[in-house]
Amino acid sequence: MPHENDILSNELEVKVLEQSDDLSTFDCSTDDLMGLNDFIHSEAHQYQNEKLGVTYLFLHNGNIVGYATLSMSQIEIKEAPHILPIHVTVKHYPALQIGRLAIDNNYRNRNVGTNICLWCLNIAQKLSGKVGCRLVIVLTKGKTVEFYKKIGFELFPKYERKVKKWMYLQVP
Repeated sequence: MPHENDILSNELEVKVLEQSDDLSTFDCSTDDLMGLNDFIHSEAHQYQNEKLGVTYLFLHNGNIVGYATLSMSQIEIKEAPHILPIHVTVKHYPALQIGRLAIDNNYRNRNVGTNICLWCLNIAQKLSGKVGCRLVIVLTKGKTVEFYKKIGFELFPKYERKVKKWMYLQVP
């Protein structure tokens, strides 16, 4: 059930990061265990120029409230051999990786992260009709593990006791 301060998905504008975008007011440094604030301010443009990932900015009333960086990836089947019922022999599951997902400190706990994550899942679903894409994966740690679990992601068993945890969700 939405709360009064929640930002709804239809209130968000999505755009691909451009060199001209002013990121100076965006700050996701609170509890930033994965270096997300440094990434958006120092590395995101270079990542995009090198085609290592595409960063999408999410805006609400003209303010950048969050971002997600997506790239194609794969995970070895030996990491979780029984997560997908497939009938061919493969060594890797093709996946869309949420390489980075961050929310501005001023917009946390307003449903922005959930909306961005669901948007990423929608992208994966669209991609799966055009390229191999069976999973969405994310590497995370700390409190965000619980966030991803609420969305439906599961831990790869091999990473349950590690600090950084790989998580997955089957493409809907």
